[in-house]
Amino acid sequence: MKELNKIEELVNYNLWANKRLINWLKNNDEELLIKECKSSFSNIINTISHILDGQIFYYCVLKEQPFERLWGNSIDEIFKGIIEQSEVFVNYLKGQKSLNEFRLVKTKKLNGNFHQFELIQHCMNHSTFHRGQIITIGHQLGLKKAPSTDMLFYFIERNKLLKTN
Repeated sequence: MKELNKIEELVNYNLWANKRLINWLKNNDEELLIKECKSSFSNIINTISHILDGQIFYYCVLKEQPFERLWGNSIDEIFKGIIEQSEVFVNYLKGQKSLNEFRLVKTKKLNGNFHQFELIQHCMNHSTFHRGQIITIGHQLGLKKAPSTDMLFYFIERNKLLKTN
């Protein structure tokens, strides 16, 4: 599988996993989504917002444009934003022939040039890490029936769709 195809698979998985997570969270009490907890961020919504900001940040680095968050901070806006930003990554890759160009990342803690594919891999891994945190927080808060967002379950669903088409 070519490099570009592997990255396309990764961003498609990210969209699939984010949709599953958001659909699960929408079926739970909003009070639990903002309930204080011990984690990297103070609650589930702040953790989702962090994922969203990370995806926006790395997309802006890829596009070599300033960071701009188009969604508000309400629960509905954050849910909408994470799905739409995940779709933006999918669509971005459709227009790419290569992801080998370098992009500069300069933050308080990070300063370096990275291939585009490395930035996308990092961003998708970052999202996966925090989705796992959200599932764990949800269990601690008593949320039931958490979805599996494991990549192998994505492959199973993808393969079923490929067989029917």
